Amino acid sequence: LGNSGPWGRLLLGLLAPHDMKVFLTGAASLRRRPMGRVIEPLSRMGASFEARQGNRLPLLMRGAAPPVPIRYELPVASAQVKSAILLAALNTPGTTTVIEREATRDHSERMLRHLGAHVRVTRAGKGAEIALVGCPELVGKPITVPADPSSAAFAIVAGLTVPGSAVTMQGVGTNPLRTGLFATLGEMGADLTFANARDDGEPIADITARHSALTGVAGHPEGGPSLL
Repeated sequence: LGNSGPWGRLLLGLLAPHDMKVFLTGAASLRRRPMGRVIEPLSRMGASFEARQGNRLPLLMRGAAPPVPIRYELPVASAQVKSAILLAALNTPGTTTVIEREATRDHSERMLRHLGAHVRVTRAGKGAEIALVGCPELVGKPITVPADPSSAAFAIVAGLTVPGSAVTMQGVGTNPLRTGLFATLGEMGADLTFANARDDGEPIADITARHSALTGVAGHPEGGPSLL
């Protein structure tokens, strides 16, 4: 897996509901990262794991035979863990539900719905409940991948802070669960313009940042998952 933590977690979810043995490892830095947050719910779905101390790579996973649906509340906000469970749910009969105390980025839900999966999202305060009906007939369709707002943030902030600057980033994803930084910059007095807004499965816009006299604001810890 090289050094890709997200790929490791998503791949475990994708393979967990299949009756097979899988050995996963990665670069030294990835082998130091614990995988327990994704191992725990996938184990409830029927997969089993043998890993190094601390649930670290390399690990051996035996897929579920058969997988079982679960109702799982995320102990910590994590879009990667949520997505791993939803990917496992694709090949699991019945309805699997993930409960978030605080809503995280929903790219997986949008993509799976776009491809034909039945995904129901119920908002509850700052959180959400995501239910996916297993064994859908997915259909391949074109997918537009917007420019990453986390990467665009560096140029946008540079444009706001360098006198005389005006920077336009085209086709940036404006998913409301990813735009916490832009909202905070707006509170600070940033001159941000959103143009050519459209929805290609994900909301997208061209963002122009012009040099602005920014002021400090109080942070909002509960909005952390949407900042980047």
